[in-house]
Formats: sequence, structure tokens, C-alpha cells
Amino acid sequence: MEFYEVINRRRSIRQFQDKPIQQDALESILDAGLKAPSSNHQRQWELVTLTDKSIIKELAKIIKPYPCRIIEPKTPQQEMFKIAFPKQRTMVEEAACVILPFFKLKYDLKSATNDYGLMDLGAAWALIENILLAATAEGLGSVVHIPVKKEPDQIKEFIKSPAGYYLPALVCMGYSITNPEIPAQIKATVENKVHWNKW
Repeated sequence: MEFYEVINRRRSIRQFQDKPIQQDALESILDAGLKAPSSNHQRQWELVTLTDKSIIKELAKIIKPYPCRIIEPKTPQQEMFKIAFPKQRTMVEEAACVILPFFKLKYDLKSATNDYGLMDLGAAWALIENILLAATAEGLGSVVHIPVKKEPDQIKEFIKSPAGYYLPALVCMGYSITNPEIPAQIKATVENKVHWNKW
């Protein structure tokens, strides 16, 4: 798939077929993630990659589906809430692969005097974006779930990750069902979002 076609086709897919992903495609996707730029060129990432459905289903039990009281959405954001909130657990459960992109947390992300931790966090999101684009190029659907509340600690305990690592998101991948629910996107174009040489 041509690069800009990949960019334009990437969407958050939250409903997957019960179909495994071939190992060579998974390795290509993971390799693309690991080629992302990183803070101080250290690449302190560790990707826990789950393909065993029994493990994925156990992990999904940690994720809480969020209630959504919106019946008739009036904005793209409300439409996204209505579609995404109830699927937070099922999109993990249905995924053929769940990638947990841990990175070594050298600096406090909330420090008032040191922003270096944000560099490592930014690098982790560059890795995640590479994975999302590579998944699209391989004909897969993908979506991220950001762990909240007790989920980060529960996931770390479930995976038995070593101390000192941070998990910014779960990346869920699989073959999309036909006609998955996808909210309308807010229009962001060069014309309405880019400022040349000044605001």
C-alpha cells in the first residue's frame, strides 16, 4: 500500500473477526514500531506481544467498559463516546493480537522541574503510531486503549513486568469485521489547521 494511502486509511477499529494474524505480518509490524525515533537514541522499549487468545481474554477482564448515556450524538466527539466507551473491553477481547509497549521510565512524567520523562513518553507514542500505520499497511484494523485508574497496576501485575517500566497504551489489532462502527472524523486539513510563519 502506498504511504499516503496508509495515512488516509488508518482509522480506529474496535470490532474484529475471529481470525489470527500471520507471524510474518506481525513481525513486520513490530519491526516498524521499533524503528521509531527515540529519546537520546536509547530505544528503551520492551514490547509484550500477546497472540494467545486465552491470555488476551484474561487481560480483557482487567479493562472496564465505560457506560455512555448518549442516545443521539450531536457532535463527532459524542458519536465517538457512544461507539468507543462500551467497546473498551470487547475490543481487547476480540483482538487477534494485543501489544503492550512498555518503556523504561527514567524520569518522573509529572516532575515540576524536569521534562525529560516527556521525551521518553513521546518516543513511545512515535513507536505506537508506527505500529498503527504498519497494521493498516498489512490490511489490519487497530486501536489503542489507554489504561486508566487501577488498570496500569493490574496489567503490570498480570504481565509480571519488571519495576521501572511504564505502559502508555495497549495496541489492539485484528482483521476488521465488515462495516465496523466508526465515528465521523473532525475535519483537520492544511487549510483549517496549519498556520504559516505565525499563528
